[in-house]
Amino acid sequence: MAIKIKPNLGKIKAKVTAGTQAMKIAVTESVVEYGNIFVREDQGVLAASALIGTTLPDTVNRTGWSAEDKKNYSSAKGSDPENGKAVWDTPYAKRVYYTGTPSKDKNPDASLMWAQKGVDTYKKELDAVAQNAFEKGLGEVK
Repeated sequence: MAIKIKPNLGKIKAKVTAGTQAMKIAVTESVVEYGNIFVREDQGVLAASALIGTTLPDTVNRTGWSAEDKKNYSSAKGSDPENGKAVWDTPYAKRVYYTGTPSKDKNPDASLMWAQKGVDTYKKELDAVAQNAFEKGLGEVK
């Protein structure tokens, strides 16, 4: 007796696509979360700018923000997890990501290249986030 298997390639593709998208969003948000552990902090505008567009809780204290801080934050576009973009979005973000000496006054873990430091430090956690989100996303397509 011969058995013929006819896979539903459309459904398989839809499941893989859903899993990939769920993974992309979860990993991007985790990169923001782990990067913010090491982000430079003065008034918190830089960290807050990366939270825009995410579902992460915003716990940044804004009581000491100047008019310029508020302007920088209000003009920030933030991160784009659906497209895999973790973005610290201030006029000075690129400069302070690569240069200078981060003050450790408010954040003792502050580092240059904070996003990379977060990825390197939390690699195992990011792998688990990716795996779990992909599996969950696979199950979302019936």
